[in-house]
Amino acid sequence: MTLAERLEPDRQAVWNWLFNTKIESLDHHAAIELAFTGQGEKVVTMLETALHDETAGRATA
Repeated sequence: MTLAERLEPDRQAVWNWLFNTKIESLDHHAAIELAFTGQGEKVVTMLETALHDETAGRATA
């Protein structure tokens, strides 16, 4: 949740994403589904990559 909020400051949008968005790169599972099945690290890795990419994009802009 903390990582997701660093990408999206709107807490309601983060909650909606966490529970309702099927993530293509994660076999169309919602982040919460992966967390409850012991695969939360996949979500963490995806969010860390997104944060890294966003930070790198700002550094080169």
